[in-house]
Amino acid sequence: MKYKFKTQSELVKIVRLLKKQHKKVVTFNGSFDVLHSGHIGSIREAKNQGDALIILLNSDRSVKNYKGPLRPIMPQAERAELLTALEDVDYVTIFDEINPIKILGKIKPDVHCNGSDWGRNCVEREIVEKDGGRLHILKWKKGKSTSLIIEKIVKVFSQKTIKAVFLDRDGTINKNKEGYISKIEDFELTPYALKALRKLSKTDYKLIIITNQSGIGRGYYKLEEFYKFNDWVLKYLKKQGIRIDQVYFCPHHPKDFCDCRKPNIGMLLKATRDFGISLNDSWIIGDDERDIIMGRSANLKTIKLGQKIKFSKLQPNFYASNLLKAANVILDR
Repeated sequence: MKYKFKTQSELVKIVRLLKKQHKKVVTFNGSFDVLHSGHIGSIREAKNQGDALIILLNSDRSVKNYKGPLRPIMPQAERAELLTALEDVDYVTIFDEINPIKILGKIKPDVHCNGSDWGRNCVEREIVEKDGGRLHILKWKKGKSTSLIIEKIVKVFSQKTIKAVFLDRDGTINKNKEGYISKIEDFELTPYALKALRKLSKTDYKLIIITNQSGIGRGYYKLEEFYKFNDWVLKYLKKQGIRIDQVYFCPHHPKDFCDCRKPNIGMLLKATRDFGISLNDSWIIGDDERDIIMGRSANLKTIKLGQKIKFSKLQPNFYASNLLKAANVILDR
């Protein structure tokens, strides 16, 4: 959309041609620092006042002069590029002064649009009406402003990001023996699991186990037996200096077609609701392709333990031979 961006001298020539063609020229000025829906509505309304809409964009120097040294957020080249991409905008030019009086005197628009915050009692009124133009006051929506957006961004980023390491259980923390692991006597840790979990327990990551337990749905063991075994595992790990913040499990049979059985992301979504976790800043470690599919589907960073996944274009972000090496991948980043 570079053809829409014009120097002031180029624009003056274009306006003369438009007026010879009896086209009504409309102008609207602003910094458009963080383009938002309020801007879009105002631009659309301004366009409806005539045939050609020209956006008069405050330069970086101009914005700094009236909004302070920390503004603008976006440089003028990027702001101009965004504006030229809008269908309702015909031309964009940049001016250096705090107000657009000088460029308005050159363009002599038929209509100049102004926000309701300034209304008709504005410095632009005299120059616009002097050349036979009129002011149009835009109907701005409350709660739509760049300042409010910036305040919200600052508030969001001032809060501590809550992140997690999601861990598969069977095959990742404990060895995945034949059948289903549901009895204490069958529990055997994978190599270096204790050392890895102790390292992760010292971080600010939430440590959350995500496990499919279709043995419940298949009738191999009861829900009460799972809870008993799970409680024992957590107590055992705690004695070893390991913190596990939560365990989520899917008890369903695969034919139940639930939304929580991996590789579906239902358990992850439950964790985000419970803890306020940013999945984008979190990890998952698992030994099964389903762990990786689930993680990639939810924008987690993924580590696959053991053998590489074959015949699939969807690969984990990292491979590791054991849980300790997987933990070191996370800690190194």
